[in-house]
Amino acid sequence: MSIPLYLVLVSLIVTLVCTQDNLDVRLFCKDLPEEQVKCGEELHITKATEAYKVCSDKTAAPCCRANRTILVECIPKEDVVCIGDRGIPEDWKGNVSHHKELPCRYVTGYDYRTALILSVFMGMFGIDRFYLGYYAIGLLKFCTFGFFLLGQLVDIILIATQTV
Repeated sequence: MSIPLYLVLVSLIVTLVCTQDNLDVRLFCKDLPEEQVKCGEELHITKATEAYKVCSDKTAAPCCRANRTILVECIPKEDVVCIGDRGIPEDWKGNVSHHKELPCRYVTGYDYRTALILSVFMGMFGIDRFYLGYYAIGLLKFCTFGFFLLGQLVDIILIATQTV
């Protein structure tokens, strides 16, 4: 009975990686713990829309992909050596080692805090939907007293989770 080739390759890689400093096991860069890697440092949140700055820039590529994630660059912190795409341990020295998916912030260009305050205090009159640009739903909420307050509760939840 022969040993499968993939087991030989895995043991060879582990032997090569674990030869330094008392079996200092190196991880793949994508598997590093969060405290050893910086991801998306340039993606600061804008106060006005609560979106990533790169998403609010009209010249930038579309921020959200079909699976509602944004791809950000990750850089291992200094003195962290990890295995990159080439399969060998490398010291990245500030260079991008891998990419990570972060959930997109769904935004409409309106301040969600203002919409949330309007929804809590004036939601039964549809003012929150008028503010967000949904005039038909706002008018319907106004005529039905916020869908008998049930619509107001639903809107508070939707706006607070930034789904609307």
